[in-house]
Amino acid sequence: MRKTNGEIAAVIRERICLNGQEVNLLLHEGQLATEFGVSRTPIRQVLQMLAYENLVETRSGVGTIATPLIAEHRKSDVRAFRALLMAAAQCPIPDNEVPGRVIDRLRDSIRLLERAEGADSQMIQALSAQLEAMMLLVSDHIVATALRSAYWRHVRWCLHPGFGALAEARIEFEALLQDALRLAEAGAVQPLLNRMTDVVVGAEAGWGPF
Repeated sequence: MRKTNGEIAAVIRERICLNGQEVNLLLHEGQLATEFGVSRTPIRQVLQMLAYENLVETRSGVGTIATPLIAEHRKSDVRAFRALLMAAAQCPIPDNEVPGRVIDRLRDSIRLLERAEGADSQMIQALSAQLEAMMLLVSDHIVATALRSAYWRHVRWCLHPGFGALAEARIEFEALLQDALRLAEAGAVQPLLNRMTDVVVGAEAGWGPF
């Protein structure tokens, strides 16, 4: 069965998170179209989607590559991520009750995390589900878009061989998800968003919120 653009984006996003530290990781439209059994048009749409998340960029004479992580920018990347989390916490949706889709995505994230022992790909899928739950709680589109980009950059730093921290974060991430699900089921948006935007891992090293 042909994958949707969202499913293709998830595969490429995971690939970038796991291998994006490679210098000039190329993403060839033709090869991707063949791999996923689609034309180049949906591949271009997917790459545009990933460009909005700052996961890919196009370089003249080179093509589309995974946006490189720059070691000298790591601390400023973390500061930006923290600032966007705080901004998101100030922009809750106006709903009085937590949308059912948020609860569904949190449950998905917990299930994926339970299967993620020793598997970074499953961990990334769990993080993706958590991110989608958080995005459903943020009312400001600009803040949400910027946070999505910073979130995936942070995941990539956590997986970077020079700064790897994702395995250490598993316990804290599990605690966050369990707290978030409990708050979501209680139904109050602001306390849930406050918890979802917590930075709970490695204050000195700058890792969080998972």
